[in-house]
This record gives sequence, C-alpha cells and structure tokens, in this order.
Amino acid sequence: MTEFDSVVSPLGRGIFLRDHWLKSLVHIPGTAGRFADLLTWNELNAILEQHRLTPPRLKLYRDGQAVDPAHYLTPAIFGVPRLDAGGLATCLAQGASLILDDVQELAPRVRDLMVGFQDALHTDAFANLYAGWHRQKAFHVHWDPQEAMVLQLCGRKQWKVYRPTRLHPLKNDIEAPPPPSDPPAWEGILNDGDVLYIPRGWWHEAFPLNEPSLHLTVSLTPPTTFDYLGWAISRLRRHEALRASLPADAATQAETARLIAGLLAGISSEASLSDFLREWDANIRPNPHIRLPQAPYAQLGTVTDDSRIRLAALHLLPFARQGEHFAFAASGRLWTVPASLMPALSMLRNSRDHSLAELAAALANPSAKGDLLKSLAVLAQAGIVLVTKE
Repeated sequence: MTEFDSVVSPLGRGIFLRDHWLKSLVHIPGTAGRFADLLTWNELNAILEQHRLTPPRLKLYRDGQAVDPAHYLTPAIFGVPRLDAGGLATCLAQGASLILDDVQELAPRVRDLMVGFQDALHTDAFANLYAGWHRQKAFHVHWDPQEAMVLQLCGRKQWKVYRPTRLHPLKNDIEAPPPPSDPPAWEGILNDGDVLYIPRGWWHEAFPLNEPSLHLTVSLTPPTTFDYLGWAISRLRRHEALRASLPADAATQAETARLIAGLLAGISSEASLSDFLREWDANIRPNPHIRLPQAPYAQLGTVTDDSRIRLAALHLLPFARQGEHFAFAASGRLWTVPASLMPALSMLRNSRDHSLAELAAALANPSAKGDLLKSLAVLAQAGIVLVTKE
C-alpha cells in the first residue's frame, strides 16, 4: 500500500478517483492515530524553535482576520525578527490559530507523503499545517482555487462545506463566485484519523472545538485547460506570422485574423494534449536530495555497479519519439537517446533512486549496458541525474 492509498483507505484509490477526484466532496472516516507519525506536537515545537519563520510563511488568524505580527514576533529594531514565545502563546490563548505553509519542507515524513500524492494524482502537492485550541475560526467561509485534502492529525474540528456557486472557478477569474445561500452539502466533525476531500471551488469553513487540534491541508493543483492552452500557444512561436507585430490596416488585420484562426484550429495537432500532460508530469515539483560529503566525489566519478541513480530536477523524463530514437528536454537543451536505452532511462524518478544493476536489468539487450553507462555519465555531468554510492 502506497502513502496515498493509506490516506484514502478504506475508501480505496479506485473509488476515490472514479467518484470523487475533481468531482465531489467525500469524508473518509479513519482510525484514531493513523496520522500520528506524520508530524507530532514535539516536532512542531522543534520546527518553531529552530527555524526563522515569519509571515507569510507562518501566520496567525482569528475570526477571519490576520493577527498583527508585532504581537508574536520580536521587534525588528533589535535584529532579524524571530518568534516571540510569550507573544505567540498569548495570541494562541486568545483564540488565534497558527498556520504554517509548505510544512513538507520542514517535516520529512510529510514530504514523503507529498511524493505519494504526486505519483498517484500526477500533480504538484504541498501541505499547510493548521493548529487551533479554542473556538474561534481562522477564516470565514471561503473557496480555494485548488483541490484540497484535509488530514486530521490529532484532536477534532467541525467543518461546514457548501457546493460551488461557480463551477471550476479560477484564482484570477473574470467573475467572482457569489457566496453560498443554500445549506451546507456536508457538516460534521473531523476526528483524529479522518480525511476530508474538498474539490476546487467548494465553499468551506472550519471551527476548533476548544481542544488542541492539528490538521494538514494538502493542496493539489492539477492542470486546467487554460494551462494547456498557454503551453500550446507558446509552442506556436515557431510560426513567423505569429511573431510579427499586428498590422494597422483593416484589410491586413482581417487576413491576420484568418491566419490566427487557422493556426488555433490545428493547435491540437501541433501541440497535442498528450505531449502537454507528459511535460506536466515530468515537471511536477521535485525534491532536492543532498548527499554530502560524498556527492562531490560520486557525481562526476565513474558509474559502477554500486552506484545509485535518481533524477535531480525532474519528476520523470518527458520522452517523445523522434524517428528511431527518443528525445527529452532537460537543463535547457534537447537530449536524444537510442530506443534500446528507453526501458532503463524511463525508470528514473526524482522520488526514488535505482541501482545500476536494476536499470541494466531492464534492458532488452544486456550488451547495451555500456551505452547506458556512457549516457548516465553524460547526464550526471549535466546535473540531470544524481549519482550516489551505496
């Protein structure tokens, strides 16, 4: 069972993707403590003590209003602002909720979970942490421009979720969705171990229940049609006529309009949706994997059987057929590899490393191992793959 499967259990990945993902809200009850190892109160204390966290990364909200950072940060006139433990405790005692964005960058197990979400849903994933103690809510009823998966780590929280008042709203939309007027589509308490999936555009608000509560909101940003269109139009820069300035006279403007319409009509053949999705998947935000002090020696050393290989700044390689070879874009250039190496190179991921033996075993022809070694050495020199030793 993968990290993502454990989150949607006992509902199951298949049912979640078929019935709910990008479609409808779902509450998944869970057993108490199943998320306890993701991030504990002691780990949160250590994060707050050991990192320089200030707004907008860390913030306090109470009843829909941001708490003035001067109440919980040391004065700037005495050096770089840091958390003021006394001021922080006072604000939280007065009903403020603590919000810490991108907590996966500070908590390794949360980072591993985000990798599981990326692999399962083929999109970026980041996690914000919410901690509450009393009964004041952090935010008023609102909607988010991304998919949201709420994991209740400990304690409880009451939620109200309303259906969207504008389907598939965008962050920078031309029309704002009107506030909801109907009763909640779902209202209930999220208990320790529960999960709540809230699709983009669904209105919601959450209330602490006068007890310590800790939850993660996993934000997910699958591509929209506008993302595809922006990518596809950028590919049309190969056409000289589209790079030209727009004409001033009406007759030439009409001719240009017809040319634009023709090119847009054939956009799917020049920039296919499958090509876009392949590149999107490849460029899902990777995690940096730093292995000091060995990395400066292993990276440009000889790749041997005890070498382990992973992608550095791509989620996976976006291969496209190019005659008898395959090509992919990385580090600002186009790379071409023979088809014989595809079974091995297509295994490469940022989320995990592979031994050279594992990669070589995927080759249809064992004699291609020499070519694989040469290719990996070149990719290592370009910084596309990371090389470490067992």
